[in-house]
Amino acid sequence: MKSKLRKPLIIINNFLQLWRVLGLAVCLIIIFGALWVWINSPRHVAAAKPTTKSSSSLVDSSIKIQYETIQPNGTGENYFVNYRLKRDQFRQETKSMISELLDSTVEKTKIQAQEQWLALSSKIEKEDEIENLLKIKGFKDLVTDVCPDNVTVIVYSSGLTPNEISLIQEVVVRVTKVSLDKIMISTKQ
Repeated sequence: MKSKLRKPLIIINNFLQLWRVLGLAVCLIIIFGALWVWINSPRHVAAAKPTTKSSSSLVDSSIKIQYETIQPNGTGENYFVNYRLKRDQFRQETKSMISELLDSTVEKTKIQAQEQWLALSSKIEKEDEIENLLKIKGFKDLVTDVCPDNVTVIVYSSGLTPNEISLIQEVVVRVTKVSLDKIMISTKQ
């Protein structure tokens, strides 16, 4: 009696591809886990009251969403909060568009969407890793933008010492493997 051999869904040719597939799997698990928690959590958000005059409430027939825009207070701290909020919003919009393409019946479109999803996941992972490592090293706040050709790091500081610049460069090179001339470091106070 012969058993039928099945083709694997994903063929993994090398370790880089394995890491990409594992990264995608972890991202999907996190997204579905967060969605499950959100769906099963009590709806306290609808009863919340606005905290400032700049708060707004968008009303749908069944869901109430509140958001608050943080106003500048003379320091750069809110710059970093607003940057992260806008970055997360952009990431979610991008993921939403890519996820629609992942269900495409056109194989070329599906493959391109998978590549874009993996690239976005890699970008997010690198940005988060750089930010976390530099915060551990003592920087109060910062944001990073990892692009294919360069990396931008914006640090909450009035100025950086040569040792701090060297430390930032070391972490960025270790995480992204870009050359020093492709790293742009700025300060925001």
